[in-house]
Amino acid sequence: MDESADQIAGAVFRAITERGHEDVERAVVDAYADADEGVLSNRDGLSRTMLAELLDALGRHLDSNEQVEVLTTAVEQLVDRFGTIIDAAPVAICAIDDDGTVQLWNPAAERTLGYDKSSILGRPFEVVWADDETTFSACLERLQSGERLSGIDTRHHRPDGSLLDTRTWAAPLGDDAGSAGGATFVVVDVTERRGRQQRLSVLNRVLRHNIRNELNVATGHLDRLAAQLPEDEQSLRVVRERLDAILELSDTAHRIEQVADADRDDTVSFDLTTVLGDCLDRLRRDAPAADVTATLPDRAPVVGHELLPYAFENVLENAVQHNDAAAPSVSVDVSLPDGEADRVTVRIADNGPGLPPVERQVLRTAAETQLTHSTGLGLWLTNWIVRGSSGRIDVDCTAGGTTVVVELPAATPATHSSTTT
Repeated sequence: MDESADQIAGAVFRAITERGHEDVERAVVDAYADADEGVLSNRDGLSRTMLAELLDALGRHLDSNEQVEVLTTAVEQLVDRFGTIIDAAPVAICAIDDDGTVQLWNPAAERTLGYDKSSILGRPFEVVWADDETTFSACLERLQSGERLSGIDTRHHRPDGSLLDTRTWAAPLGDDAGSAGGATFVVVDVTERRGRQQRLSVLNRVLRHNIRNELNVATGHLDRLAAQLPEDEQSLRVVRERLDAILELSDTAHRIEQVADADRDDTVSFDLTTVLGDCLDRLRRDAPAADVTATLPDRAPVVGHELLPYAFENVLENAVQHNDAAAPSVSVDVSLPDGEADRVTVRIADNGPGLPPVERQVLRTAAETQLTHSTGLGLWLTNWIVRGSSGRIDVDCTAGGTTVVVELPAATPATHSSTTT
């Protein structure tokens, strides 16, 4: 309501100015100048106050006909403005009355759903709705109860009988009494994207299944050969390492599939102190020669993708595995939200040679060209997990080593005491 007051007040003031009512304009400006600091510092309160002052000034300085002219001009401007926005929107926008009859149908709805405006206005929206698991009647019932629909999976008919996989957002329209008066819908065609995801998912599963089968056969033959060779045979060690690396690629591909299939709204709460503590314990066991230190708060609640722990495992492993310093070191520091900030920041620094430019580009943008290719999937996956957690990742390389910075949304206000390990 406060945003609406702001828009209405702006439209009324523009109409007053355009129609040359300088006395009303001066009265409103004087009211703004006389407003106390508390009102001026609160935009919502200021919008309501200025709208009230505008309407009061209209009543004091204009007769009834002039008031009607000003308000009519303001309404026409608002309708034109919002009509332009709706017509220019790249997604289908529809509105129905409380009986489910279509009242608004923008050009993108014509392109997406295939029905032109003249053929659909006044007809039930249900005629373009493919009632699978998500039925139109069930959605309408939820909207009439005041609920909003946020990105639900739906399907819609086109006039030629083809079906679209869609995602739908909707909100009820209320009248002055607060009861339902219809609803607005935003519909996005995800047919191509969903089909691509399904094809990639099938390909991923088939490849991973075949890779594991082939690895099992190769490992069995390798074990038979190992029985006939010295235990310290270097070729055996190299082959085993390569087979383990292929298996790890298969597991990483599975994690990538999990990230690709995840909904941005489907996040998990973590205590980052616990997550990093577990990662650091494993790192100390796997790399006993490395000097691993950390400054962690008692708690650091964040929300993120379910694979978030793997992202930190990968960054920490890279900090040691690719570190050629005589005395490898890794330090981890966690900063809790400060003031109005709502992010938890993790800094992981090492004293290694630094990431190559191509790998830095992967962490920063998750982009590559035909001439520049990242050498592995781990950094790609780390980037996608952080971005899928509504987070941010950056990397800074100097002569002294590499620092990876990860910012994640805080779940709740955190405890600000910290411990060093």
